[in-house]
Amino acid sequence: MLKKVGESWQFASENNLENFVWTQLDSLFELLPLKRQYAASGDVCDILALDKNNRLVIIELKNVEDRYIIQQLTRYYHSVLEEKPFQQQINYELPVRLVAVAPSFHRHSWIDRKYHKLNFEFMSFVTMQQESKVYLHLTDLNTKKVSQVKIVDISLLKKVNISQSNNTIVRTESGDIAFTTSLNDILLYYVFVKNAYKLGLPELEPSEIERLNNQGYPTKVSKLFKISVKEQRAKSGYREVSIRVPSSIGVGVFVTWVQHNVPTATEVISPSGSHYMGFFHKPSKSSDV
Repeated sequence: MLKKVGESWQFASENNLENFVWTQLDSLFELLPLKRQYAASGDVCDILALDKNNRLVIIELKNVEDRYIIQQLTRYYHSVLEEKPFQQQINYELPVRLVAVAPSFHRHSWIDRKYHKLNFEFMSFVTMQQESKVYLHLTDLNTKKVSQVKIVDISLLKKVNISQSNNTIVRTESGDIAFTTSLNDILLYYVFVKNAYKLGLPELEPSEIERLNNQGYPTKVSKLFKISVKEQRAKSGYREVSIRVPSSIGVGVFVTWVQHNVPTATEVISPSGSHYMGFFHKPSKSSDV
């Protein structure tokens, strides 16, 4: 979920940020969850939620500053109102709340918001270590209200060697997992940069894609995994996406990373043909781990 950058901690990816916020909607926003990655008219909303007045809340999350967050939320607003999902829970007579969450906001986003007909709530966040704990601080930039939720207690972290010195995961007693920067970058590159669209996932931010491309990872790699995802157009209802990664990536590492970063995945098939279904780490064939 987190990666260490210098002396600070950051969410390893936008999907990790979304995973955490989804589980903390009540603590951070006093909201009830409705749906993650809701698809409407070709747009995919990060989070749909419900406030205490039964108003629909559309949340867009960014792990870095994004110039076009107002435009995205505008499209989501239009697409969702065309479909009006969850009508039994949502009072569509009340205006929809549009919430943008990011570490910071581009000056153009402030200008866009100022002259827009719709209302947008800007929420900035920062991860902050206090003694042995890492917290997410969320600030409503309109009201200046601050919410704080613990992400992890780093005193409980222990490193688990996988196959090479740079391939380690960090596991907490509560079961939370973070990956070292080097390992997470490798898997982000080969899974998200190369295959996000095949997996039905939003692409990474352009700046993140550029950063990973500049790492100079090999274009030809030997270890072949397959990730099964739901696909309406496929006869079986599923499609298998082939993922090639460096040979040093262990099966257990890959399955664990996919579990925490690829919400569309329903199964992982290892190079030897073992099937990891439901991500309980109990393969239906003999284990490779």
